Amino acid sequence: MNNKAAKNQHYVPQFLLKHFGINTKKTKRINIFDIQKDAVRYNQSISQVFSQNYFYGKGSEADIFIAEEIEAPASGVINKIVDGTFSIAENDLTVLHRFILSLFYRTPEAVERASSFMNTQLESVVSELLYLNDFNPALASSGSFDFYQDRLASILAIQGVLDAMILRDLEYHIIENETSLEFYISDHPVFMYNWLYRNLHQPGVTSITALGLQVFLPLSPRITLCLYDPKVYKYGSRGSSVTHLSNEGDIEILNSFQAINSASIIGFHLKEDEIRVKRLYKKCSHIELHRYESGILSTKEIDDGKIKSTHFVFTKQAKLRRMPSFVRIKKRSKSHAFSYQERDPALSEKLIEYKRLIHQNMRDNSANSNEEDGL
Repeated sequence: MNNKAAKNQHYVPQFLLKHFGINTKKTKRINIFDIQKDAVRYNQSISQVFSQNYFYGKGSEADIFIAEEIEAPASGVINKIVDGTFSIAENDLTVLHRFILSLFYRTPEAVERASSFMNTQLESVVSELLYLNDFNPALASSGSFDFYQDRLASILAIQGVLDAMILRDLEYHIIENETSLEFYISDHPVFMYNWLYRNLHQPGVTSITALGLQVFLPLSPRITLCLYDPKVYKYGSRGSSVTHLSNEGDIEILNSFQAINSASIIGFHLKEDEIRVKRLYKKCSHIELHRYESGILSTKEIDDGKIKSTHFVFTKQAKLRRMPSFVRIKKRSKSHAFSYQERDPALSEKLIEYKRLIHQNMRDNSANSNEEDGL
């Protein structure tokens, strides 16, 4: 394994962006809608976009691990799908699960969401501390904690690889775009939603373990890959893992997922789509897909005047108005829409135990290292 991390580190891999690219003599290029500047930049080199300098840190092995162990295997599978091989072997699905969840966890938007989640939790704790010490609890919302982006991005990327086993019960469906429109790709391209629970206000509805999970990832201007819970949904025609889409309204819905997810960039292939991309983003910019709320479950005095509090933070998902026409909720599943369930509680428990063992092993190794160093 090459042990030198690159300076310009991509959070959306180049092999995926190339499918949205424009062929030139020297390199693949892509058109970019810069959200902050409300401007389009044409023919941008794929090597220079959807990336940041030392996004995973200087000397970080995470960038190398992702490139060689996650992206390289996934690129072969995704290239075959884009080229028209729509039958995916079980081993290739495992490769895709690791890639998709790692990608979902590792973008700047993902890092920002993780930071917001942790700050929401800390705000709840600080607010109670201020109240108990006769200060104004509202002061807790006046600041926030800054987390090291590179460290958090690296941790989240690896976390996605570990969590990928949770996706193994999902089925895949491929959308082949047969309209004159194209699929777009954003700087946070993996879109997750739970259509079954869109009306349920419960802490677990956005979890990757929840009944009714859906995942969408555009692979090219013509292909989108979907993962879905087969206990809940019907995708496309019975017995087929492919939908040949001729409905332009469905293309707009799928592209709206990218607009909702985007933090600063939306990439597209056709120059003439500039107005369409801008209009779509303006239409979706008010939608906050996930909002974090916190609270206190319990507060009790334990001994010697000490107080023990249990705080919680949960994510609320926006109530989207429409799903594409090829998505249907099975009749027998509609009864579960207002009662939260996990798809496979036993598997969720195994994942928790697996991650606990890994974290314990890391702590033990760190302790042993400190002892050897005489610390």
